[in-house]
Amino acid sequence: MCGRFALFTPMKELAAVAAAEPLSELTPFAPSWNVCPQQHVPVATEVGVDGEQNVQRHFRLMQWGFRPSWAKPSNREPINARRETVHDKPMFRRAAEQRRGVVPANGWYEWMTTPQGKTPWFHKSETESPLFMAALWEGWSKNGDHLESCVLLTQEANLDCREVHDRMPVLLTSEGVSAWLSKGVLPAPPAAGVVVRYPVSRAVNNVRENHPGLVQPIPRLFDHEYGV
Repeated sequence: MCGRFALFTPMKELAAVAAAEPLSELTPFAPSWNVCPQQHVPVATEVGVDGEQNVQRHFRLMQWGFRPSWAKPSNREPINARRETVHDKPMFRRAAEQRRGVVPANGWYEWMTTPQGKTPWFHKSETESPLFMAALWEGWSKNGDHLESCVLLTQEANLDCREVHDRMPVLLTSEGVSAWLSKGVLPAPPAAGVVVRYPVSRAVNNVRENHPGLVQPIPRLFDHEYGV
């Protein structure tokens, strides 16, 4: 968890909700219904490019796939980190102390193992509003190349999500965004009734598929008998 997510709310709207400066118009982010690892995603932070602390909250594009400053490029760069252990893991410890971020999303995908194979489920806010996921980020430079990359924090799934997967992103409210970015404080996992989920087409498995149909629910066996 989480291996794909969707982000299609316009950047200016996201920035207003997050109380952050939007991405520069020179670095636009196109709507995506199938954000995949190694792609660049908008990350809100209060730390500057050179490590300046307490700068105005703003968005920057970063690779989803964490590359520490000392690491070599790899196609196995982690996309998720457990909130319970980030302060203990050498890879994430410094970022947890100094480079915290928030990644917006309209929802995320998780896969459930069934007799018919793995079925993707889309998870989103019960209110249809954008979600904000806690993240860590790091800067990496070598031979004149510079990369900023991020990793999403996960936690034990709540009752809304547990049937599909035992982990879920660390979700932040507006107040939670401020507490996380400025103080490194994370909230408890959300109570039930915050997230809704439903199965979607396996087309999302294909990284080349990217359209609104990916987040549309598909009928489940017997749903019609119960008026679902």
